[in-house]
Amino acid sequence: MPSPSTSSGQRPPAVALWDVGARRYPDAPPYHPSEPYPEYPFPRVAPGPENPVYRAVREMLHGLGMDANAFGTAGWNPLGGLVQPGNTVILKPNFVVSEHPLGRAGIEAAVVHASVLRPLADYALIALQGRGRIIVADSPIKEVDFQRILEQSGISAVKAFYDQHAPLPLEALDFRDAYVERDEAGFMAELQALPGDPQGYTLVDLEQRSMFQDVAPHWRRLRSTAVYYENVMEAFHDDQHNVYSIPNTLLRADAVISVAKLKTHRKGGVTLSLKNAVGITNEKRGLPHHRVGAPREGGDAVANDARLDARLEDSFRDFMLSRPAGRMGLRVLGAPLRTAAARLVKPLFRRLAPEQPVFLEGDWYGNDTVWRMALDLNHLLLYADQAGQLQESPQRRYLSVVDGVIAGEGEGPLFPTPKGCGILLVGQHPVAVDLVAARLMGYDWRKIPMLREAISRPWPLRMEGEPGAIPVHTNRAEWRAPFQSSDRFFSIRPSAGWRGHIELSF
Repeated sequence: MPSPSTSSGQRPPAVALWDVGARRYPDAPPYHPSEPYPEYPFPRVAPGPENPVYRAVREMLHGLGMDANAFGTAGWNPLGGLVQPGNTVILKPNFVVSEHPLGRAGIEAAVVHASVLRPLADYALIALQGRGRIIVADSPIKEVDFQRILEQSGISAVKAFYDQHAPLPLEALDFRDAYVERDEAGFMAELQALPGDPQGYTLVDLEQRSMFQDVAPHWRRLRSTAVYYENVMEAFHDDQHNVYSIPNTLLRADAVISVAKLKTHRKGGVTLSLKNAVGITNEKRGLPHHRVGAPREGGDAVANDARLDARLEDSFRDFMLSRPAGRMGLRVLGAPLRTAAARLVKPLFRRLAPEQPVFLEGDWYGNDTVWRMALDLNHLLLYADQAGQLQESPQRRYLSVVDGVIAGEGEGPLFPTPKGCGILLVGQHPVAVDLVAARLMGYDWRKIPMLREAISRPWPLRMEGEPGAIPVHTNRAEWRAPFQSSDRFFSIRPSAGWRGHIELSF
């Protein structure tokens, strides 16, 4: 199974892109296959109702040529090149939220569905041959109820089935070590400790190899949206160091299967495989999401021509959220200030300067921070060894999956609007998978810094060749050469801050 490489003269890694044949998820957990496949690890369990998602995952792994000679036999082991007996396998889904204004429909647009995880767990189980661990693990945002998200996504039902029928359990692990409760007004009310990773955490320093090195003079402007009335950024980033806290369970894993969501992102443009790595760290307060100020000042929180009210609001948010006194200040002043802004200040400025942008905290196409953080985390995910030391070769095997059965458009990653696309993507290189996914979304990869920089910069995950040369294995003839097509395919609506700046133009 090939690994990310920087050597020259190779073709880009292949991607499987599949039309599932349905634009909804199966209804019946724990999402058994609907056909009696010869390799199925639970032969005594009867097939379930129609399950096109399981079928599509199986066909995609076959389409990529995994254990091709044994396909159709009881010995087919498509993940055998990724997972060996005795290994620890991390299934890393996007479990970002447990609440959404649209209820279950919104959750399905924001969170990976268990019907996509189920066949991957089954094929990992086959490869382990009764020895090893399969762990569903993620670090969602600080307000998320992890148990609730397991239930909403369907993973709880799959886990219960494994507990009863599988030779190995399907473990679930919340990488976070802290949780934040919000009050009725939406303000952070209490920080609670969580058990976290039982194996602890390791601080990994990218030092000069970080993507933040070329903006090091502006490190004091770095901010996280995961703050709790403090700014701890200087403990993680300065002009010499770029440190990330990584769970030891991940560092000691042998294989990672990243299962991302096909959706938009206010700060990064898209949420795909590369951005999914944000969920591998417990300490999100140390993750830079934007830089205070406008680009002419070394920031990217607001545009140079942002309206005065936007600049004032952004500065006020930063002042209150970055200081311990902000907790009390927002509790007392937050609600009346929010009401006054909504009823008086914002309407006034909308009349005075209707064309000027009002995006805050880096929620726009000029965000120059999030892509750096995401690429740093992918570097660590694959190249940091068990002790947290960076190596020249990959330290764990990797597979990238993107769930686009229900995609998310608009204000992702937290509040996307569902859009049924009925597609899945699989590949062994996150950049290649994301390039194809973004093209199917109707976006120009050259306008997405996370993808543009991932291709152009000399870092370990730089992809071979040009995007147009990526071999695409698909069950739809019109998708075989997506970069040569003039079709915008699904035309997924970007978030407001990226609209008009990310779409393909022919």
